[in-house]
Amino acid sequence: MPSVTPLLASRASARVRPVGALWRLRGYLKPFRTQMIVMLAAALGAVAAEIAIPLLTKSVIDGAIAHGARRLLLPLALAAAGLGAAEGLLNMIRRWIQATAVARIEKSIRDDLYAHLQQLQASFHDQWQSGQLLSRATTDLSSIRRFAGFGLIFMVTNVMVFVAVVSLLINLNWWLGLITGAVFAPVFPVCWRFEKRYRVLSRRVQDQEGDLATQIEEAATGIRVLKALGRGPQASARHGALAAEVYRTQVDKASMLGSFWALLDLIPNAVIGIIIVLGAIAVSTGSLTLGGLVAFITLALQLVWPVEALGYIIASGQEAGTAAQRVLEIFDTSPEITDKNTDPAERAVVLAPRPRQAPRWPQPARRNGDGSSRGHLVFDHVGFTYAGATEPVLRDVALDLTPGQTLVLTGATGAGKSTLLQLVPRLADPTSGSVRLDGTDVRNLPVEQLRAAVGCAFEDATLFSASVRENVMFGAPDADEDAVEAALTAAQARFAFDLPWGLDTRIGEQGMALSGGQRQRIALARAILAGPDVLILDDPLSALDVHTEERVTRALHQILAGSTALVVAHRPSTVALADSVALLSGGVIAARGSHRELLAASPAYAALMDVEDLEETA
Repeated sequence: MPSVTPLLASRASARVRPVGALWRLRGYLKPFRTQMIVMLAAALGAVAAEIAIPLLTKSVIDGAIAHGARRLLLPLALAAAGLGAAEGLLNMIRRWIQATAVARIEKSIRDDLYAHLQQLQASFHDQWQSGQLLSRATTDLSSIRRFAGFGLIFMVTNVMVFVAVVSLLINLNWWLGLITGAVFAPVFPVCWRFEKRYRVLSRRVQDQEGDLATQIEEAATGIRVLKALGRGPQASARHGALAAEVYRTQVDKASMLGSFWALLDLIPNAVIGIIIVLGAIAVSTGSLTLGGLVAFITLALQLVWPVEALGYIIASGQEAGTAAQRVLEIFDTSPEITDKNTDPAERAVVLAPRPRQAPRWPQPARRNGDGSSRGHLVFDHVGFTYAGATEPVLRDVALDLTPGQTLVLTGATGAGKSTLLQLVPRLADPTSGSVRLDGTDVRNLPVEQLRAAVGCAFEDATLFSASVRENVMFGAPDADEDAVEAALTAAQARFAFDLPWGLDTRIGEQGMALSGGQRQRIALARAILAGPDVLILDDPLSALDVHTEERVTRALHQILAGSTALVVAHRPSTVALADSVALLSGGVIAARGSHRELLAASPAYAALMDVEDLEETA
């Protein structure tokens, strides 16, 4: 699947440059402003101590040695040792603060990024590759951390060093100092050109690494399919092609960076050669003392590191800037499913606070604050069109589910059944009409309360890399052992007690240690345990045999008698157990009634059930 990132990246690059992207993240520095100031002060103090040592050397040569004042040697030596110790201590303080403050900054950004991803609608995650999101939450944030902890501090200190050292050189010998500063002038246009070219390669390799991460993840999660179909060589070839792209871009980066660093190495070393020649002339003419020449050369040598480090700082800054662009692409995406302002009194009546104690069964009918039954679900002329699509999936769906009623929704593949179900917990919002729960549009209910009142189980059962118990209790963390056992029993999932460590058995990533039917039953038990007002079942038993599905369906009627249920199903044996059946066709409810009524009155329904009946018999 091609990545969507290049299009998004081009828009982001046109919108904000890497420096601007980093600037937008400056708010994360505010809680650590004091630590950053102390870190910068320690770095500048260490630099000042380093710069002062050559000046002491000049005093030793031109003073103590030239005039034979041996009594001055010990104080000067102690002063030099003290400056060296101070430099080491200040660098230690800088590194300690850097290791703590910058790591916390990275954690803060990662926490906010994860929270924002959780708030974004499901359609966002459908459009983005998981590897692209993963690379932004890991490698991109690490790039930002490295620049914030090293590049940013040394960019400031190196500028200060350059200005201070050149000023001291001019003070020692004005014409030699000016020549030294002028020789470094070509560094700036070279850096400007390098920055523009390196930015492109930095962004390209980060996007390519995201695509590669996606391919590796898909190969890992789909290993059974690859092996079963014998597509391992093709997957390897795909991986090799993506890895080769990353390799070529990385080589181009390294080549450009190597050439740039070589030039930065050449300039300061050429400057030292010039200083030695011109300094010797200055000493011979008496315009510079021997101690001054030694101090001059020593100070000039201190310009080598700032200039050489300039390449790393620019490279690190560009990588951090493009990483910030990629992170901001996510932060700049506004959640479409959000809470809306509603009347607090109305909200309290519609969704009374749900009890947090462990659920018990069979459950009594649920009541709102005004004493009315909870779980009245209405689809009021609902329409839905996917973004970018021209034809609507749902056109004018009208359904009314009374509290405690079980409605089975059936229809041909692609009729929009799953889409309709997703509108209830607001995994998507209708483009026309409304979905009402107990008289209130679900868009006007707090999302957290709505999803606590609506339980879901899907055909593609999603389990987590945890124990069976943790997976089942995911929606009801306060449930006791009796409630867990009852939910597993209702879902015909008592096989979990026979696993090697019972309910404490870890079932692996995506629950791949279980069969498809076992995963579906664990996911169903999770939905049951939550004890919702409305239960949404999107064909969650498709992997079960007919008899097991019938037992599960009968158990659901008993254990969740107080819940309203909207179920997608196709098998006649299951549909027959529903209170009511609705046929979705052409984006509308084409027929509704009992199973027997629809068989007699709707040829389309009868034909659909005949096909399913033949499949069951087969």
